[in-house]
Amino acid sequence: MPTRHETDETAIRRHIDKIVEGIRAKDLQALERLYAPDVVSFDVEPPLQHVGVEAKAKNWANVFGTVAKGMWVRATFGLRKIDGEWLIVHDQVSVPFDVRSGRGVTDLEP
Repeated sequence: MPTRHETDETAIRRHIDKIVEGIRAKDLQALERLYAPDVVSFDVEPPLQHVGVEAKAKNWANVFGTVAKGMWVRATFGLRKIDGEWLIVHDQVSVPFDVRSGRGVTDLEP
C-alpha cells in the first residue's frame, strides 16, 4: 500500500505531466484548471508579475499567439494541496542570458 508521501508525489508528477500536455496542445482551458485562482506568476515578459489565473491565462494566450515554433525556457512551479487537489500557486519562468550583451537567449536547448 502506498504511503501518503508516495500518493502525493504521484499526484504532483501527474500534475506536471498535465502542464506539459497543456502547453504542447496550446490548451488554455486545460492549463487554467492546473492553477489556483490566486496564483502569483513571474514570467519572462512585462509585466513580469501576473496575479490570478485570468492574468496567467492571458499571458499563455499571448505566448501561444507569438511564439509559433516554440522556445526553451526554465520554469519552477510551487504547488499547494487545496481541497485535496494539487494546484500551482506560484510559478516563475526564465530564460538564460548572454552575460556580454545582457540579453535573454531563447534559442538554446538543454
